[in-house]
This record gives sequence, structure tokens and C-alpha cells, in this order.
Amino acid sequence: MFTKGVEHSLRITYFSNSQKFLYDFQHIIRAFYPGAQVKFGHGGDIHFEAYFEEMKVVLKIQTQHKTVQKEFVLVSDEHESKRIFGRNLYDLLKDETKRELPWGILTGIRPTKIVYPLLEQGLNDEQIYNFLQKEYYISDKKSKLLLKVAKNEMDILNKLESSSACLYIGIPICPTKCLYCSFSCHEITRQVKSLIGMYTDSLICELEKTYQKIEENKNRIVAIYFGGGSPAVLGIENIKKIFTNLFENLERKHIQEITFEAGRPDTIDEKLLQYLSEINQDLNVRLCINPQTSNDNTLKIIGRNHSFEDIKRAFAQAYKYSFKNINSDVILGLPGEDENDYKRTIDDVLKLSPASITVHTLSIKRASLLRFRWNEYEFMDEETVNNLLDWTQYILEEHGYIPYYMYRQKNMIGNFENVGYCKRGFEGLYNVMIMQEKHNIYACGAKAVSKFVYEGDRIERVFNPADIKLYISRMLSVDV
Repeated sequence: MFTKGVEHSLRITYFSNSQKFLYDFQHIIRAFYPGAQVKFGHGGDIHFEAYFEEMKVVLKIQTQHKTVQKEFVLVSDEHESKRIFGRNLYDLLKDETKRELPWGILTGIRPTKIVYPLLEQGLNDEQIYNFLQKEYYISDKKSKLLLKVAKNEMDILNKLESSSACLYIGIPICPTKCLYCSFSCHEITRQVKSLIGMYTDSLICELEKTYQKIEENKNRIVAIYFGGGSPAVLGIENIKKIFTNLFENLERKHIQEITFEAGRPDTIDEKLLQYLSEINQDLNVRLCINPQTSNDNTLKIIGRNHSFEDIKRAFAQAYKYSFKNINSDVILGLPGEDENDYKRTIDDVLKLSPASITVHTLSIKRASLLRFRWNEYEFMDEETVNNLLDWTQYILEEHGYIPYYMYRQKNMIGNFENVGYCKRGFEGLYNVMIMQEKHNIYACGAKAVSKFVYEGDRIERVFNPADIKLYISRMLSVDV
């Protein structure tokens, strides 16, 4: 049921004479040996090698007691060769560990993208399941979930014009930093508070430049996302300034969704809700109120300055102001939680009746505090997490929620997935567009990343500085 969060003493090394498939090489190894030290080089307790000679590949696994190798031949198609390499490595690891992975050899964070071409080719469900299981070793349950999500995503994307685009507004400031968070988020110290006005001005300055790019590219903004951190920390007057600027420069008739991350109840107040409710009268405002868990003890452990009662009060306030499109995030696998804790969280959140529930599997990120305090906690084992993901899908669908988008992250417990569920008609447009990378994403704010899509599925990313002082100095040309 529980596994102790101790950095595994097992040392694993891998070596290759080529850069080819190097990411897949180490990623699949890590998936089979969670918590182990995996490094490129030689000298590990278990050592893997991949030697490429033109189209021929030799894979080896060396332990103290034996050496096993496989030889195989790649093909001219790069994507197929990648799968051939992955399947042969997987077979070696499966024999060595006596384990199988629900997601097989899949390493990408956007799994539905591999299903789109299959649907476009007109393959039926059974043919798609067979392809996913044969080519990627994806389990039957995950294949069915993946296809279900892909169909729902395609329904959303097919309604969009090619000129549709998103606008992300990032406020990387929070009251406190959560234990599991690796995002470059600034805690709201006295110094950071003193910069909030200038940060708002910097955002508006960047927005003014962004409107020109939007017009040059002949894009229409259909979804706006206020993300964080916790955007509400800017204060109501600064939030009003940003919205006023948006509505002076964008055509309201094209905007189908505005998401506002009011995730933490300690940043929500009546003035904010009243103002957003006025916008919500003729635009679709999607409000995020994120409990993560309903266990107050866990909330303290992860660094949240609120209780689940505060979450309930925030929901009551939101309903008072007639918000219907509310999302709630929950996390499966939080430190110290067992199966009953998680099931209680889902039950408690369902009683609040949000329009959507996003279920995250805990990811142990390298830059998070949790990564360095890993050995202080106990965590659910992979089998329990997998069973709870299946249970979650069943119970949410029983309550009328459909899985409409999915993504995966590095270092997730069990190499599993994050899934967004919603009541029909409350699909998060921005979530689908950011994942599928078919449309331009304009991003403003510190640490924001814009994505521009070109012919041939080429994507270019533009990164803003993560430090808010550096961001302000660049936008306003001042020393901070």
C-alpha cells in the first residue's frame, strides 16, 4: 500500500555511441526503476548500453550476475524506428524487472496527438486499440481512456477556425510555495508586494506589443487564461486595469472563455468575485478553486494556508455570484495519504458540484522542495495509484463527468497521467488548445512561454525571463 519515499540506493547507468533516441533510452529506464539514480555513463549496479551501426542496434543490460543483449534492425522511417528501439528496450526491462507499464513505451507528454492521425485515417476503435497496444505496448484500459479523450478533444478543435489563438497572462506570485511545486514562483514577501504595481504596468506594456503581433498574424483570441502562481494577489485594482486594457484591444465577440486561477481560497475576496461576475454576465468566466485534497493535515504538509472548510466557503461565495463554470484540481498520491484519504477528497469535491475536476497524479519535480524532503514521507505504491485512477474515471463518469483532455509529466508516480474531467458543455478550451499545439499561444508575464505554430507542424517558443525584477526591467526599461 505504502512505499517509503527514500531515494533508492540502486545506481543505474546507461551509455550509447549515438544521440539517437537518447531521451527515450533514459526515460523508459527511469519508468521501470522509479527513485533510482539514473545517469549517463558507466559503473552502475545495473548498466545499459546501446550501440548503433548504421541500421543495426545492439542493446545490452549488465548486472552483477549476467549480461543480456538483443540485436535488431531499424527501418527508414524515423518514427517507426523510435518505436522499434523502445519496444526492444521495454522487452529487456520487462524480463529483468518482471514488471509492465500501463503506458508502455510512450514518453510524450501529449498522448492524444498520436491518436489524431488514426482517427483521421478512419480507423475504428478496435483498430486503434490494436495499434496502440502493438506499437506502444499501451494497456487496454489506458488505450480506451486515450481514445475517449482524443475524440472529445477533436470535437473541441474541429469547431475552431485556423485563425483562433489563446492569450496567457502569467502572475508567478503566491502567498506560499507548495511542497510539490517546481515553478519559478515568488512568495509574496514585503519586497515582492512593493513590485506588484510595476509588474502590472509591465504586463500591460507587454500586452500592448502582443496585440500588434496578434493583428499581424491575423489571429483571433478565443481563450484567455490568467495563470500563476495566484493571479488574485495583484489586487482588484490592478486586475481591473488589465481587464480594461484587454477589452479595449480585443474583440469581445470572439472570446469564448476566460479562465481565472483563483485556486487558493486565501486569495479570493468579495470584490474580486463581484468584478469577475460582471464580466461573466456576457462572457464565459471559468473560475478555478483548487483544493488539491480535502485532508487538512495534508494541506499543512504541502504548505497551504487554508483548510477544506475555506474551500467550501469559497465555493459558496462563487455560487452566490452566479458562477457556474468552476474547476477544481485534486492531486492523487500526496505525501502520507492513503486510498481512503483520496477517495474522501473525490467525494468531498463532488459534493461541491464543480463543472470540471482536473485529476493530477503527483509528480516529484527536481526543483521542488518535495524532491529534497522525499525521504520524510510515505507514498502510495504504483498499483494503488493505478487502481485509484481507474476508480476515479468510473466514479466521475457515473456523476456525469467526461474525460476531455490529458497530459503527462516527467517523474510522475507510476509514470501515469493527468486527466481533465468536466460536465458536458464545460470543456476547458484553453486546456485543449495548449496541449494540442495547433494554434498560436501568446503568453505575457514573467516565465511565460509563447508558442507559434507554422506549416509542417513546426513550433517556435519564445521564453520570458522567470525573475520578476528582470521582467520588469526589460518591459519598462528601468532598474529594479
